Amino acid sequence: MRRTPRLHWISILLGLLVLMCVVSFHAYAAIRPEPVPVAGGHRELPDGTLALAFHGGPDPKWTPRTLERLGAAGIKATFFVTGAQVTRHPDVARRIVAEGHRIGIDGFRAEGDHVDPLDLAFAQAALADALGVHTRLVGAPAEVDSGDREYQDIGTLVRMSLAQRGGVVRLHDDGSIGGDIARELAKQPGYRFVLVSDEPPEKASTRERFTGAVTTWSQRNGGVVLVLFGTAIAIAALLGLLRTLMQLGLAHTDRRLRRENEPPPWFAPPVSVVVPAYNEALNIAATVRSIAANNHVADVEVIVVDDGSTDGTADVAEELDLPGVTVIRQANQGKPAALNAGVREAAHDVLVLVDGDTIFEPDTIGQLVQPFADTGVGAVSGNAKVGNRQGLLGRWQHLEYCAGSNLDRQILHALRCIPTVPGAVGAFRRAALTDVGGVSDDTMAEDTDLTMAVTRAGWRVAYRPEAKAWTEAPASVHGLFRQRYRWSYGTFQAMWKHRGALVENGPMGRFGLLYLLAFHLLLPLLAPVMDLFVLYGFLVADAPLGLIVWTVFLLIQTASAGYALRLDGESLRPLWAYPLQQLVYRQLMYVVVIQSLITALHGTQLRWMSVRRTGRLMDAPGGSVHVT
Repeated sequence: MRRTPRLHWISILLGLLVLMCVVSFHAYAAIRPEPVPVAGGHRELPDGTLALAFHGGPDPKWTPRTLERLGAAGIKATFFVTGAQVTRHPDVARRIVAEGHRIGIDGFRAEGDHVDPLDLAFAQAALADALGVHTRLVGAPAEVDSGDREYQDIGTLVRMSLAQRGGVVRLHDDGSIGGDIARELAKQPGYRFVLVSDEPPEKASTRERFTGAVTTWSQRNGGVVLVLFGTAIAIAALLGLLRTLMQLGLAHTDRRLRRENEPPPWFAPPVSVVVPAYNEALNIAATVRSIAANNHVADVEVIVVDDGSTDGTADVAEELDLPGVTVIRQANQGKPAALNAGVREAAHDVLVLVDGDTIFEPDTIGQLVQPFADTGVGAVSGNAKVGNRQGLLGRWQHLEYCAGSNLDRQILHALRCIPTVPGAVGAFRRAALTDVGGVSDDTMAEDTDLTMAVTRAGWRVAYRPEAKAWTEAPASVHGLFRQRYRWSYGTFQAMWKHRGALVENGPMGRFGLLYLLAFHLLLPLLAPVMDLFVLYGFLVADAPLGLIVWTVFLLIQTASAGYALRLDGESLRPLWAYPLQQLVYRQLMYVVVIQSLITALHGTQLRWMSVRRTGRLMDAPGGSVHVT
């Protein structure tokens, strides 16, 4: 395969996006467990002992004056700074430490008695960037309030500070009065001054320093960040809205036209079903039985091609001893070679290609071949459905199939540019396969590559939603990531291989590739920015509008998913899991797209990654298929 050129500027943009995601993750992880502040923060103070705690700084105007007064009085104090001020005035924060004072944190944006861990994490990150330290001094709620927020008379403030004859005195580092109070307290006889804690700050970890550097940069360049975020969000929102309108409009139109058109005479050609299988011993019996149990009125032959399995897949298929089923064994050469071998042995001109973990309903084959009544149709996509949809991960994949893949196929069917006939349930005319030279092994997504080639050869690809097939989805996050990584990487390979379609006067170039570029590449790359903007707005820029935009976007997507379930004849009960899918599952899919694109851009060859089968393909809804 031709090596993909390295597009450095795209890699840089993707790297920045990944960096932002990493920063968000590290920000959550940066905060360490802190001891609960007790008696002013961190130790009991006897009578006659004062610890001065300045809050709210560092301030470029007032903190230096306070430091001068403390130095003149020979007092060491503790400064509870805010992260935002530290990133703005790191030199003042460094001066506090350099003059022997202790440093703690109140939060990132402002002081407060109740600060959430993420806000503290950003404050720690700011301290790590400016000073290279991590402090265990987090606020001091049980203090003696000096009253400097309410009074200006120095005498009154001194009396209030000494009301308990000792303890941690709360002062504010945003005016000269704090330094004046400290100077007057130093004149009081019988008092000594200590730090809130004798424990020095720790050295910041590399993770904290990295997070702090990026946090500081984002705050100092807040205007640029907001413009970039706003532009990305606007594009993502427009793409999301456009896709939703296309899904609702074209899918509805496609279904309406199907209902209004008079059904043609039932088309019943003889069919050859090719089942490539590698280590599918757990599923192959159920797959072959479901195909053999079809009610198609013409001849159906089944050819199982065992591609060098090591788990006895071929033996299991042969032991079924079903009429019309042939088992071919070959050394392991990959799925495309197995498909081509089965096609060569097939007796008929209509070829159904199906994975070894798929369950057909009795009428699936008959429904699948109906579009071939039109001699211009070269391939037909069926309706792949998740069989093992029990559990949250299964429900999420079920929603993805219905609200994503199948709804997309209805749109693209209307535009006559379906880019993928899924390996789980698809049919091809032999003449179309001959025109494109059979199934190619150039990409990791042989089904997408083959479908694009058939379309570019002048054949039309149709979608038959009534042709339902049930497939086993990955049962673990690891398995899901491996499968989707391979799919995504293979799709990008196929898009690059067929990029010439963009200059051809055909539906794949006019609509198919552009649809994939917009909604399967650009939208997944930009959509995470909306999530990051919500975090950035609350924690750094004080811009809560992002949450409103994100919520509206989620409501639109949920409504679209509900409509997709209705169009596909599915219950709306799983829809409760859709918001959770957008919060968790969607992030995994973003990582898949980003990683697979970077891999493709750097021309790295990806090995085939199989998914471990469980054999737990449960009863299909409606009870029409039973798998044992």
